[in-house]
Amino acid sequence: MSVSVETSPGFANPSGDISVPARQQHLAQRTLAARPSEVRKVFRAAQRPGMISFANGAPYLGALPFDRIAADAQRILLDSGERSFQYGSSDGIPELRAHISELMKLEGITAGPDRVIVTSGSQQALDIAARVLVNPGDVIFAEAPSYAGGMAVFTSYEADIVHVPMDADGLIPAELERLIREVRAAGKTARGLYTIPNFQNPGGVNLSAERRLQVGELCRSNDLLIFEDNPYGLLGFDGETMPAIQPDFEDITLYFGSFSKMIAPGLRVGWVLPPVSLYGHLLNASETSQLNPSVYSQQLISAYLDDPAWEDKLAEYRAIYREKFTALVETLAKVMPAGTTWNRPTGGFYLWVEAPAGIDTEALVYDCIERGVVYVPGTAFYTNGSGHSELRMSFCLPSLDDIRKGAAILGEVFSAALAGAATSD
Repeated sequence: MSVSVETSPGFANPSGDISVPARQQHLAQRTLAARPSEVRKVFRAAQRPGMISFANGAPYLGALPFDRIAADAQRILLDSGERSFQYGSSDGIPELRAHISELMKLEGITAGPDRVIVTSGSQQALDIAARVLVNPGDVIFAEAPSYAGGMAVFTSYEADIVHVPMDADGLIPAELERLIREVRAAGKTARGLYTIPNFQNPGGVNLSAERRLQVGELCRSNDLLIFEDNPYGLLGFDGETMPAIQPDFEDITLYFGSFSKMIAPGLRVGWVLPPVSLYGHLLNASETSQLNPSVYSQQLISAYLDDPAWEDKLAEYRAIYREKFTALVETLAKVMPAGTTWNRPTGGFYLWVEAPAGIDTEALVYDCIERGVVYVPGTAFYTNGSGHSELRMSFCLPSLDDIRKGAAILGEVFSAALAGAATSD
C-alpha cells in the first residue's frame, strides 16, 4: 500500500472561491498554494443575527466575573498604565510566565518560567514553530480528523499532511508506525507529529496514557518532533487531568497552551514551551513576528490567576459544558435519522457525528444555514478529501434552548435528505 501525501489546492480569493488572481506574479508560492478555511467560511455564516451556531469553537463567557475583571483592569491601568501600554519583554511578562509554569504542573510539566514564551494566542505560537522547524515538502502527521487551523499553519509553510487513523483511545500507534515507513519509502522527510491529545478538536477523544508513551517512543526513535497542542486539558467534565506527553519526551516536544478556552479568547494570550535546544530559535522568531505580546492582556490574565477563585470558576464552567453536552446528545438521540452515530467525549468543546450513508454534510450545511442552524462539515478537518459523512458540533456557546432547537432542525434536514436519497434510488 502506498502512502497518500496531500498538498493544498490552488489560490483562494477573499470570497473563498478558488480562482486565478489577475496579478499572480506578485504572490509568494506559498500563498498560491493556500486554500480558504472551511471553518472560517462557515463561521462567517454563524454571525448572522438569530443563527444557532454549533460551528464556533468558542467558550461561553456569560459566567465570567466581569465585575472583578473590570476592577482588575482599572487597578492595573491606574497603578501601572505606562507599563501596560508600553513594549514589553519578548518572552512575556514574568508574573504571567510564573503562572503558566504553575498551571502546567497540573499536567505533570515541571519547566520553570524561563522556559516559557508567551504569544498572541497559541495559533501564533504554532505558526512561529512551523516557520522555524518545517521545510517545504516536509511531512507532518496529524490525527484523522484534525484541527483545521493547525493544518492550515503547516500547509502555509508548504508541508504535506498525512492523516493517522484514530479510534476511541485516540491516535493509533501502529498506524503511525506504518505511515512513517511509507512516507520514508516514498522519499519524503517525516518532520513531526501534530497532536491534540486531550478532548481532541474535532474528534473529542483522549489519547490514552499507554498510547502517549507509545507515540512518544515512536517519534523519538524516528527523529520526529511532537507538536502537542493542548487548549482543552483542564476542561474535563469530571475535573480529572491527564498527564501531558511533554514530561516524558521534553527533548522532542513543543507544548502549546492557551487561555482562549479556559478564560477568554479575546485577550489573545497563549504560549509555547519548546525543548531547551529550540528555545532561542523560537524566541528570535517570536520577536520578528510580534516584538512582544500585549502587556495589558497579560496583566489581566495574570491578575485573574492571582485569585484562587479561578479554579472554582473553571469547575463551574465544566459543569455548564457537561449540561450542554448532555442536552445535545439527548436531543440528537431523539431527532437524528437511524444510523447516525456520535462519540461520547468526557470534556472539551466538541461532539463528532457520523451521518448514515446517503448524507453529504458538506452539501447539507447550506440547507441548515437557510433554516438558521450552522455546523462545520467534516471535510474541513481533513486535507485528503475525507469527511463528507461527518460533522463537528460545538456545544459550549449556544444556550440550552438553542441547543435543543438547533439539533431538532438538524434532524429534520438530515432526515429529509436521507428520505430524498432513498426516493431517488
